[in-house]
Amino acid sequence: MRDFAAVAIIIAVIIVAFAAALTDGYYMDIFILTCFYGTLAVAWNLMAGLTGLMSLGHALFVGIGAYSVAWGYTAHQWSPLVTWPIGIGLSIAVAIVIGLLCFRYGLKGYFFAIATLACGEIAFFAVSATTALGRSDGIILPLAKNPELHLQFIAKWPYGLMIGSFLTLTLLAGQFLMRSRIGYYWRSLRDNEDAAEALGVNAMAMKVLSFAISAGVASVCGAFYAHYVAFVDPRSVLGVDISVQLLVYAIVGGMGLLWGPLVGAAVLVPFGMFLRNFSFLQGSEVIFYAVLLIGLALVLPQGVSGWVVGRIGKAKAAAELPS
Repeated sequence: MRDFAAVAIIIAVIIVAFAAALTDGYYMDIFILTCFYGTLAVAWNLMAGLTGLMSLGHALFVGIGAYSVAWGYTAHQWSPLVTWPIGIGLSIAVAIVIGLLCFRYGLKGYFFAIATLACGEIAFFAVSATTALGRSDGIILPLAKNPELHLQFIAKWPYGLMIGSFLTLTLLAGQFLMRSRIGYYWRSLRDNEDAAEALGVNAMAMKVLSFAISAGVASVCGAFYAHYVAFVDPRSVLGVDISVQLLVYAIVGGMGLLWGPLVGAAVLVPFGMFLRNFSFLQGSEVIFYAVLLIGLALVLPQGVSGWVVGRIGKAKAAAELPS
């Protein structure tokens, strides 16, 4: 119940933040990008934090979702009702294939991370050389005759409502999975895979399932990004930067909790945008960003969420002591 209460509080904060940013385009942009990266980070944490599968290739699935929308719309004028399922289905299929190959040969830890990174880089260079996908120049999504049917809005608040809803659903689904039998299987594999298999857990099936679910959510985020920005190119949706950012958000926010990476995104995304817009010296935002990351890693090695939960636990323990 405590975990569900924490998720409920976070959902309430999302609603309040959306309402606060409703009348200002700049703050709505911050809200949208924070929810976008927060959703990606929570989905990534379902795999890395709960199952112990450290992926550095999640940009691949973001790119599949984004390019499914961009190519389907520009080449065939397909609606989101067609392009989104295509992107999600392709991402899940690719994740299953990669997972089966990696787990069949026992790749785990750093070796699995390198394998996923390699898959992402292969996709990056393949798309950069494919004329139908715009090569390295990318694809611009033109304005449709019926823009609302293609999720093209002049105002930003509909995008904020969409990505806020996606984040809320991801948190609720993730919390449900954590408390289900599947979630206990995932954590047992993370803690001791050999012992879990000895007790009858199908390690390969559970790891592939975790990978596929995480990839599907990442594809949804990629499809949303294509509509929001109306432009995709290999660097923006397939670059290794996205995968590294998810790792950073998880480390800063804390990987021990489902919502920990969301806290990391909520801290770092607005801070990074503020520095890019208001830094007094070109490139100074990178320096400040690096200093913040180093400071948080040294002061809060368990992550922001881990520190908060620890403080709450100590306060409750102190309150229960007899006076």
